[in-house]
Amino acid sequence: MKDEFTLQWTPVHGPMRKFVFEPQLEGEYAWARIEFELCESQWREVGIEYLEEISFVSDDRNEIASFHAHPYLNGGDADE
Repeated sequence: MKDEFTLQWTPVHGPMRKFVFEPQLEGEYAWARIEFELCESQWREVGIEYLEEISFVSDDRNEIASFHAHPYLNGGDADE
């Protein structure tokens, strides 16, 4: 998976928020998770975190899939 994807939600209290997961093809880490909040009908960036891998997990907590943007991370370890 090399496309960005978004998780968006509306909390009980506060503005609508979203996480955008962007692959970092040229960066040190495989992914960036960028957090935004809706402020006066505009999305405002409020934080960023860099990630080595992303996993989707089902309701019964079984891992469905892990994704890396860098081919060298497919085995779980970076080749130095």
